[in-house]
Amino acid sequence: MKKAELPTEEHAAFLVRSRLGTEPVQVQRFETGLCHFVYRVETSGGPNFVVRISRPETLRFLEGGVYWSKLLRPMGVPLPEILFVDLAPPDSIFPFVILEFLEGTDLGTVYPALSSAEKLELASEVIRIQQSVASLPNVSRFGYAFSYEAPPNCRSWKEVMLAIIERAQERMNTGKHPGRLYPERVKQSLSFNESYFASVRPIAFLEDITTKNVLVHQGRINGMVDVDQMCFGDSLLTIGETRMALLQNSFDLDYVEHWMHLLKLDSEQRRVVNFYTLWYCVVFMSELGEQFNRAESKRIDLSRYAYLESIYERLAI
Repeated sequence: MKKAELPTEEHAAFLVRSRLGTEPVQVQRFETGLCHFVYRVETSGGPNFVVRISRPETLRFLEGGVYWSKLLRPMGVPLPEILFVDLAPPDSIFPFVILEFLEGTDLGTVYPALSSAEKLELASEVIRIQQSVASLPNVSRFGYAFSYEAPPNCRSWKEVMLAIIERAQERMNTGKHPGRLYPERVKQSLSFNESYFASVRPIAFLEDITTKNVLVHQGRINGMVDVDQMCFGDSLLTIGETRMALLQNSFDLDYVEHWMHLLKLDSEQRRVVNFYTLWYCVVFMSELGEQFNRAESKRIDLSRYAYLESIYERLAI
């Protein structure tokens, strides 16, 4: 197998052929991932597969996905079955896993076609999943973990929030980003949440199951993907991030309203959700123009930035 600087469709086909003994007939890359190179591999008359390929510098994310899958699938979290994994393949420079293919489309793609009743059912299922995840053993610190052997290292939930916004600030400071003053501005709102943050405990939850990574098929959740890390802290963060994802696409907020209503959030918790939404508005600003795992970076879409800026100003009132 010829080595390449980046994984390709040819590489994904080779892995299915050599590891599973099945001949691919079509390979298509999913463009939504920001870390791994992910491909759907169709076979003639047989099952389809998903191949997730990592570069050596992001190997720990692939390792984390394998680790948490082994813990979460027996608990009823609908992750795809891992069919083959090799984190140090002898014939490839790229670590990889081959997964079963789950029917479904990202929530954010099908969202406009869903009824309010379907959104209510989806919110109920996500709550069930998060409650199952919350039964995992707690840790002594806060933040993101690839495993219990590599636990998070933040001493407080506030420290986690600062780390998130500081990564956004670093992205903005590498170029002439129009929003580079927003990270410092949003940090000023931390003081309004000091007592709440102090009450947060390091409980396990899935942070990245927002409008992405949640596969919807025929109006129901049929799977979740890309669970590379576990977050320990406040699960309301996922609601705020999801709310921001809906706002940036000009979608209605029925889904998160159902979510908050089912959890019976009080006024303080709803205020915190709004804070998390504001926080991720700045994060989304910082991602404009980033290369991630694309072949090249894109120019910052100034109209998109202006829209995010308008959302921020509306939320900050």
